[in-house]
Amino acid sequence: MNISKNLSSLRLLLNLKLALKSLILVSIVTLSGCSWLFGEEGYFPGQANDYLDAKESAEIVLPEGISAENIRDDYPIPELTLSQVLPVKFEVPRVEPLDMLDNKGSVRVQRFEQQQWILINASPSEVWPLVSNFLLSNNIVLITADGTLGLIETDWLSSSLIDTSVLADIDLANLAFSEPSERRPVKQAIKEQFRFKLKAGVQKNTTEILVTQRSIALNDSVDTAPNWQQASTSQMREDNMVKLLSEHLASAPTQPSHSLLAQGIGSASRVIFNYDAEGRPYLALYLPYDRAWASLGLALKKSYFKVTDLNRSTGVYYVHSIPKAKKEKKRGFFKRLLGIGKVDESLPADEIDPLSLNAQQDGTALIIYVQRETGPALRINEQAFLLRRIQGKLS
Repeated sequence: MNISKNLSSLRLLLNLKLALKSLILVSIVTLSGCSWLFGEEGYFPGQANDYLDAKESAEIVLPEGISAENIRDDYPIPELTLSQVLPVKFEVPRVEPLDMLDNKGSVRVQRFEQQQWILINASPSEVWPLVSNFLLSNNIVLITADGTLGLIETDWLSSSLIDTSVLADIDLANLAFSEPSERRPVKQAIKEQFRFKLKAGVQKNTTEILVTQRSIALNDSVDTAPNWQQASTSQMREDNMVKLLSEHLASAPTQPSHSLLAQGIGSASRVIFNYDAEGRPYLALYLPYDRAWASLGLALKKSYFKVTDLNRSTGVYYVHSIPKAKKEKKRGFFKRLLGIGKVDESLPADEIDPLSLNAQQDGTALIIYVQRETGPALRINEQAFLLRRIQGKLS
């Protein structure tokens, strides 16, 4: 009787050991996954990362009499036209934050001399339907809508009132002796027409909208209307339309829609970073010279450069690069309260580089180079880094 009980206990023990071994084996297989099949040591090792260990070998030399026309490399290695962009050892710069039009919103009104335009952070194909919707929702009839040229012209809008300044009760013979007080504003009924010109902005996927207005007296024929000029007939009416349109664009839905008609306008940037034949980096800014020169000066200020001098006749800006971390350093509340730890706003001379930016007109573009004014020349990667900083601020 005792022997049968011992045999039953032994069988149970053996079964438990077998179950434990099976459980351990199943756990090992489960945890290892498919590595025993497809891992590096498996039956079917993967070859996805074999290129990391690949080495460049010499070209195959064929015996004489065998044509090599049909032999080509499956993975050719392209030749680098610029092999000294970076030195052997270099410090990776900190990533600059992306600005939304300098953190002032996606829609801005910019002005230069006598011109103004609406700058919006969207491609022309996105802006076109927004402008069209603004006009149509206000029951303004369009007579021209050319998406290829980015041109929209409204029909003549009648019965508008505009402030004008006329001479009242003045003897024309004594016009030279009239006083300013003898002028009085009146309301004159007119007919007016608006033109909207959309074109790609300086930065990629931005759009500039130029608004022009012309007007005639209400009873005059449209055939007597003056030709479109660069300046509007009434600056006040242009300003009013720019204000209304910019407010509409700023409140437009964030869900973008694109117009196939406006694809021809393009959205490429009008500032290009490139290298010349000698391997030196430069910026090409495709703007009229006056605006390009002013845009460069504003971009230098935005990208933490201090302009110490300039010479427009020779096209040179003399600047110092201000380290951003130094500029943004602030004292704590208690230090400001107690007046201790005052920050010296003047930077040490060894932390700033006297630089010169040479900007010369070449055809339709302003070509911009940067170099250290004194001391050793900047390396290629240093020039490229500084120009990239400026490129992102041009507008």
